[in-house]
Formats: sequence, structure tokens, C-alpha cells
Amino acid sequence: MLVSCLTPLLFVSRQAEALKADMTDSQLGVAEVWTSRQALQDVYQKMLVTDLEYALDKKVEQDLWNHAFKNQITTLQSQAKNRANPNRSEVQANLSLFLEAASGFYTQLLQELCTVFNVDLPCRVRSSQLGVIGNKQAGGSIVTPQPSSCSYICQHCLVHLGDIGEERPTDWTNLL
Repeated sequence: MLVSCLTPLLFVSRQAEALKADMTDSQLGVAEVWTSRQALQDVYQKMLVTDLEYALDKKVEQDLWNHAFKNQITTLQSQAKNRANPNRSEVQANLSLFLEAASGFYTQLLQELCTVFNVDLPCRVRSSQLGVIGNKQAGGSIVTPQPSSCSYICQHCLVHLGDIGEERPTDWTNLL
């Protein structure tokens, strides 16, 4: 039974490795890299929700942050700070858009994890209060994780939401 349970996860792990390789392929265009990044986010999110213990053991949460978000944020920041870059304002706009997307991803991931694993955080609005009818968003079989793992992954999401907030340009804080 254990082998049949791990087989889909091994397939998904291989799929994630292929997507990470695509993202570093210099011959791919921006659209293809963006598509690979989105697919990697989806794959890792599915792994975290369906078998959190396995995902944490494989450090999926760290790979997700580094490969789907941090590397791109660092690249865009470097390009945006380069005063000689003729496309600097476009890069700054792309950085702002990417940070918003990253914030939305981690907010949605936190919401899904809390809903699926029945985690109650004081800072979180329950899905039912938002008008969401279904409580369990993930389909298929879900392996019940340890409470400490649920706490860890929720903390991980909150930390990266803070990281993303810190990366936003300072002029955004005047708008809030």
C-alpha cells in the first residue's frame, strides 16, 4: 500500500524537477518560463495539501519559495536597481505585479491549508465568513499531518507574506 501511495508523489516530484529545469533554460521565452513557474506552484501546492509530511520531508516549501518566487524577485530587483537599464520602469512594474501575485499565492495557500487541515489562526478569516460554501478544497485522498507540521507550514506562509511585504517599493506604504 505504501508503494502505491508514493508512486503518484514520486511522479509529481519528477514533474517539479522538470519544471524547475525549464525555468532555468535560457532558450525558453518569458511566457514559457512564466507558464513553468505557474505549473511548479500548482504542483508544489498540491503536494503540500495532499501529503504535508512527505512534502516537508522533501523540503517542498523551501523549493517553492526559492524557485517559484525568491529567484525571480531577486532578478527583477537587480534589474530595477540598475539605473543604466533602459527598461527600468517596465521592470519595476513587473516586480510590483510579481510581488502582488506572490502575495496572493501565499494568502490563498494559507487559506487552503487552514481549511483542509482545520487550523484556526487568529489572523485568518474563515472561508465560511467569505461566502465560500465548501470547506475541503483539495480533491482526492489527503494524508492527515501532525499538528506541528500544520503549524510549521502556516508559519512558513506567514513569514513569506512578510518577506513579500518587505520587498515592496517604499512608495506603496504611502498608499496603504
